[in-house]
Amino acid sequence: MSIPAEKLAQYDEYVEALDLLDEESRFEYIIDIGKRAAKTPFPEDCMDDAHLMHGCMSKVWIIHGLVDGTHQFRGQSDAIIVKGLVSMMVGSFSGLSSDELADVTLDQIRGLNLGALTMQRQVGMMAMLKHMQKLSKRTDSAADISAAAE
Repeated sequence: MSIPAEKLAQYDEYVEALDLLDEESRFEYIIDIGKRAAKTPFPEDCMDDAHLMHGCMSKVWIIHGLVDGTHQFRGQSDAIIVKGLVSMMVGSFSGLSSDELADVTLDQIRGLNLGALTMQRQVGMMAMLKHMQKLSKRTDSAADISAAAE
């Protein structure tokens, strides 16, 4: 299964913008995304262990919901550059179905051309993808269980 191009429009926008920038400008771009994201309040009651993602040096919280069969994510971090990365990830991959989300690959994360990031941050981005995929599977499993109970 391939993901329809229109569903990856935000991802493609990030790829194109990052491709045009040098290493230093990429950091500024990601920080600007983080600053814009900071203007949208993240629910404080979701900044808890239940929503904490593991695999990042910084604290990252991700909340998730299913709307009309597509997964919607919101994220937060205690570090501004990581907040930008989280915003890029949730912006890129919200709106996908479970199957589409499962088809997102680590190569697509590498496609963001974030070579200027430390290896730890690159690993964190890949962990974020795996976490989002895990959340979607967990939602699918819960739906299967409740459908079976009916």
